[in-house]
This record gives sequence, C-alpha cells and structure tokens, in this order.
Amino acid sequence: MLINNKIKIPLDTKCSFVSIENSKILVLELSSGQKKYLQIPSSIQLNKSDDSLILSFDQKYLEKHELFLKFLENWLKTLNNSVKKRLVLKGLGFKINISNDSNFLELKLGFSHVIKILIPHEDVKVSSNKNVLTVEGIDASKVGNFVERIRNLKFPDSYKGKGFWHKNEQRVLKEIKKT
Repeated sequence: MLINNKIKIPLDTKCSFVSIENSKILVLELSSGQKKYLQIPSSIQLNKSDDSLILSFDQKYLEKHELFLKFLENWLKTLNNSVKKRLVLKGLGFKINISNDSNFLELKLGFSHVIKILIPHEDVKVSSNKNVLTVEGIDASKVGNFVERIRNLKFPDSYKGKGFWHKNEQRVLKEIKKT
C-alpha cells in the first residue's frame, strides 16, 4: 500500500528534479538566485503539483521515512529565512575592517599582526559598524560556525571583558585579586 504525503513549497521557490545514476536529487532555486540540493532516498517517489511536493512510498518504509519527511518540511520552511548574528568587540585598540574587495575580514586584536579571515561569500554576508560585526546568511549552521570561528580568536576576558561578545550577552566579570 502506497502512502502519499504532501509538503508545501515556499513562495518564490522554483523546484525541479534531477536523476544522476541511481539517486534522485531535489533542486530548489530560491528568490535570491541561490540553488539548494537535497538527495531523496531511492524508495521515495517524487511528484510536483502546483505549490507542493507529493512524496509516495510503501507503507513498510513508514518508520524509516518519517524522520526524513519531518526534516524536509522544516528545511523547506526555513529556506528563505535569513539568520543574523552580531558580535561586539570590546577593548582599547581593537578594530574590525573589511578589505576593499570584501574578500577578507581584517581584525586588529592586540597581537603583533593583523588577522585576516576569508569571508565565505556564497554563504554569509559580513558588515561592520565601528566595533559591531554583523554576520548574516540563510544557513544558520554556517553563520554560527563563522561567528564562533571569529569569537574564538579573542574570547571575552573573564577579568576586564576584552574580546568578542555576542550583542546581548551578559557575563559577570571576576574581581581582580587585591593583596
């Protein structure tokens, strides 16, 4: 017995299917022009109606595909949502610059040299305003990984608070020892 599930496709998203060797790939083109790819298990049959995907599979595979169906629904819902994270650089003499060609993030963090980090353009957009760094993108994990990579360069000091802080982060600083 076949089970049919209908999943809505977000507005302004073009959907197509590609078959390479024995694997099926779902191709989604977002309104931003970016393309996303997802491999579909071979036991699922895909069809497209006006504004939704119809996934069909045998009932004996129900348990196996429930997790995939939930993932696909959540993935399609969050496809056009952008994630924004802000870091504040606290400390005297620390500076954030974006190179003229917008390929590198240049950080002056009190070391003897300027630290340059390559900005992954296809995944994230980076902007800075004084000592506030804004990282924005569609994929939450890539934005979060890039932010943490930057933050680990100068983690907030537990005594003076110098370093990269999340925008609304609050920490209790340690008291300086008095002799």
